[in-house]
Amino acid sequence: MRFILLLILGLSLSWAANAQSATYKVGKTEYYTGKHYSTTGKPVVKRSQTNKKEFLKGKGYDEVPDGYEIDHIIPLSKGGTDDPSNMQLLTKEQHAKKTAREKSMNSNSTYSTYPQYNSNSTSTSSPKYKSNSTFSMPSGSYNGKTIHTGSKGGKYYINSNGNKTYIKKK
Repeated sequence: MRFILLLILGLSLSWAANAQSATYKVGKTEYYTGKHYSTTGKPVVKRSQTNKKEFLKGKGYDEVPDGYEIDHIIPLSKGGTDDPSNMQLLTKEQHAKKTAREKSMNSNSTYSTYPQYNSNSTSTSSPKYKSNSTFSMPSGSYNGKTIHTGSKGGKYYINSNGNKTYIKKK
């Protein structure tokens, strides 16, 4: 009888451990069932080495170059996917600054306003977009997109690829 109770207890613990690590997949992103980021309530992403390798291969690398880190353009904690299309290479300094900005931003912010840095650059000094114009207050909308004003007065929005798209004057 004691053996049976121990067996049942062991199976119960094993089932509970498996239930905690259960995952589900949407596209190329895998999520932990029942786990959510405390800051946003979004489902916790299980990071994929396969997606990371696919991203690096697409950039012509076998591993992350020295001095760089892989960043998720839209943070995972804010609903970003672990898909290679949501990844970019940033210098360690750029990554730290972007992460600090993201932590200071309201968790209810619009995700389409994240800039995509030039990941093909070998320079460690400047991102593709300067943060003083990219993160300025929106100055209107265009077909439902937030409109920004660049440093030279041009109007643009961030497209689905994370790049600036300038609006032609009529």
